Amino acid sequence: MNHSQGGPFEMAASNVCQNCGSLTIQHEGHGSLKKLGIVYPIVGWAFFLISLVFIPLLFGAIAFCIGLLTYFERSKFHGSILMFFAAVGLIFGSLVSFMVAGTMFL
Repeated sequence: MNHSQGGPFEMAASNVCQNCGSLTIQHEGHGSLKKLGIVYPIVGWAFFLISLVFIPLLFGAIAFCIGLLTYFERSKFHGSILMFFAAVGLIFGSLVSFMVAGTMFL
């Protein structure tokens, strides 16, 4: 079956623009490259664990920032969980360090 200009209608269902020849749909693997990086979550969880015992204000803030990067770059769910635990670790690590510092001179 042909349209008014004599070309076949088979091109209408393809992923190529009939006017310019460019792709109209992204390749399936192209969008998933965003999900492959796992470095941000691993470093974020490591900084969270470090913030529980060593300089919680610094490492907790870094873990929160990495959670924010994970939220925007990789996964919104994983990033929000990491930011929540980083904030909890920052507060809990600070409380523990204040208690340890307070009992050091007894």
